[in-house]
Amino acid sequence: MTNKTFTRQLGPWLVAALSVNAIFLALLILDHSSEGHDMKMIKTKEPLLIEGPNGDENYYLLPMGTTLYHDKSFPEGHDRYVVYLNHKGTIAHEEVPMKPEYGGSFIGPLWLANVDADILKEIFKRFPLSKKDIAAAIKANEITKDDLADIIRSMPD
Repeated sequence: MTNKTFTRQLGPWLVAALSVNAIFLALLILDHSSEGHDMKMIKTKEPLLIEGPNGDENYYLLPMGTTLYHDKSFPEGHDRYVVYLNHKGTIAHEEVPMKPEYGGSFIGPLWLANVDADILKEIFKRFPLSKKDIAAAIKANEITKDDLADIIRSMPD
């Protein structure tokens, strides 16, 4: 077999092998480039309460306009969302040890709740507002004296 015949026989196989590798590489790149972008995104229209971890009875606030990424729906009737946060500096933390029952991944979600009057009453019982706090909140929300008068008239005696 001459060198020229060998090259003619090897040529199509080499082109086929390179084509398969190129296709595999392109699929791999496209798969990773779309990672995380296939989740449905929603943007909150109002602040949401975040219940404290491990039942610590505290509430925290997720600001209005936060983008949430839908992760999973559960048969029990609730959904899980992902929030991405940026942070500069060092976070005081402790490592979460990987246990066999985690299956290689640990997710410890917190609960979100809509802000409603009953929850606010409970929060204000634990953290009462002073006159100064109320005045600052009213001024920050640009409530007029007429609005405030309407609020006071609607309160039970």
